[in-house]
Amino acid sequence: MAKAKKKAPKKDASPAEGAAPAPAAKEKKAKGGRAAKTPKAPAKKAAPPVDLESLRKPVDEAKTALAVAEAEAHEMTEKARALVADAKEGYRRAVAPYREACRKAGVECEFEGGRGTNVSGKVSFLVEKTDKGLRVTVKGRPETSEVIPLAVLKESVNKASYEFCEKHIGPREKVGNKGGSLSNRLRAALR
Repeated sequence: MAKAKKKAPKKDASPAEGAAPAPAAKEKKAKGGRAAKTPKAPAKKAAPPVDLESLRKPVDEAKTALAVAEAEAHEMTEKARALVADAKEGYRRAVAPYREACRKAGVECEFEGGRGTNVSGKVSFLVEKTDKGLRVTVKGRPETSEVIPLAVLKESVNKASYEFCEKHIGPREKVGNKGGSLSNRLRAALR
C-alpha cells in the first residue's frame, strides 16, 4: 500500500482553511487589572532663535584676515629668498677676482665657492653575473676583480658592497659613499 502524503497548511492561509491562528499580542496590565500606559517620548524643546548673520560676520572677517596674513607671509618669504639670492650673487662677484689673484700668486684661497670639493675621485664599477655569484671590478683597475658569492649577497648586499669598497678603494671616511653606489649596481644585476 502506498502511504498518503499529508498536505502542509499554507502560511498565509486563513483559519478557516486549516492554518493556526496567529497568537495575539499580550497586553501588559497594571495593578488592578487595567492596561498600562506606554510612556511618551519627551518632546524636544525648540531651540531659541539665533541671529546667524550676527555670528557669521566675525567668521567672515577672521577668514579674510587669515587669507591676508597668508598672502603677506608668502610675499615676505619670496622677498627673503630674493634678498639671499642677491647677496649670494654679490659674494660670487666679489670673490671671483680674489680667487683668481690667489691662484696666480700660488696661494690657497680661504674663501670657498658654492660647493665643497669631492671627498675622493670618481669611481666606476664593472659588475657581471657568473655561475657562482657576481664578478665586481673597479673600472680601470683589473687587479681588483673579485667574485662575490650569491650566498653572501643574499645575506646582505650592502655589507658585501661596503666590504669590497673598503678592501679595494679605502675606508668610507676617506673615500665617501662608494659602497652605496656599488650596492645599487649589485641589486640591479641580481634582478
